[in-house]
Amino acid sequence: MLIAITQYQKQAKDFLNLLKDYRNNKAGLIVLIALFAFGFQQGAIGQDTDNIHFRGNISVTNNGLSLIPAFSLNAPAAIFELSFGGERLSFDPEMRFAIDGQPWSFILWWRYKIIKSEKFKLHVGAHPAYIFETIMVEDDNGDMVETMKTNRFFAGEISPSYHFNADNKLTFLYLQGRSLGKGPLAINQFVAFGSSHTNLRLSEKFFLNAKPQLFYLKMNEKDGYFASGSFLIGKKDFPISIGSIISKKIISEIEVDNWIWNISLVYSFNNEFVKRSNPVL
Repeated sequence: MLIAITQYQKQAKDFLNLLKDYRNNKAGLIVLIALFAFGFQQGAIGQDTDNIHFRGNISVTNNGLSLIPAFSLNAPAAIFELSFGGERLSFDPEMRFAIDGQPWSFILWWRYKIIKSEKFKLHVGAHPAYIFETIMVEDDNGDMVETMKTNRFFAGEISPSYHFNADNKLTFLYLQGRSLGKGPLAINQFVAFGSSHTNLRLSEKFFLNAKPQLFYLKMNEKDGYFASGSFLIGKKDFPISIGSIISKKIISEIEVDNWIWNISLVYSFNNEFVKRSNPVL
């Protein structure tokens, strides 16, 4: 496992160095992400496990929302949520773009499942994150031109969950992050308590997933309490579904809209790979 972690750290460092050169080249950026994902998948094979997964969701939404409301795009977006890894260690990148192809944010999660019992599970995770924004700056001729600014963050999380059965569980999440670089230090704390209910039967062919939660958010000296829920309606054995996120401000010093919501078209996939000592002919 230590060898695999070292491989991931090296690949992440290479990726972040190259990102500086590719971030203004959309086609090159997409190629770079694909190469990095492939490199991780090769590194994941070094884990002490016989099963490697590659799964994810690709969605297009009318309103790009973030776990931290202040980091939301508030515009149409395309979101790639992927996961590569084994039974315990996984790399879970979240790559988000405005609908015109401009990068919005990259969150490069590493997660490790410490406890995996039938009823109780516990995982920890950490990530570097990059939030992109377009700003106006003055060029050498005194003209105002657009340029892309990158805001860097680092965060860690701990998340226990209690499972009543395969489709119903209680969840808890504590996340703390801070900004990096020369800008003003921003410390974010996110605490959420909720539940998850999957495969709720709507009919013989259609199902509903629902994940309501209450959360507390603190950003530097300001904080607030919010309620949110994510919902997904899908058809059995069909990869495309319709999802929505709704968030309501309860009490907050943080300046965000009272209500925020979106609707998304989601494509999901889930592949499992098994290592074999000898090739199968």
